[in-house]
Amino acid sequence: MTDEQPNRLEPLRQLAEASDDARLLDQVMATVEVLEKDTALVLDQTHIARDMASRTKAGDWVGNTELAEIMADADHFLRVYKQQRKEIGRLKATLQDKQTRLKTPE
Repeated sequence: MTDEQPNRLEPLRQLAEASDDARLLDQVMATVEVLEKDTALVLDQTHIARDMASRTKAGDWVGNTELAEIMADADHFLRVYKQQRKEIGRLKATLQDKQTRLKTPE
């Protein structure tokens, strides 16, 4: 598997930065929180799958080949979702800053 574009969340970031509507930003924040929770679950499950694959390597070539593919896929997902987790954190900080600015009277 190949890694996708460096920042898959860029469209969501652009939406957050382009909006000055507090209700829309609340909805974007709710979406980001769902992504954050889902990303954490994917990372946890991928770590478990990778750990299982590395611990259960059997003596047969076919089994080892399949387990090696599982580990390669798990490594790919770990890279993608760890990067996504970082981007979610940055996006949340941007949203929180913008929400604070919009809620603070000038």
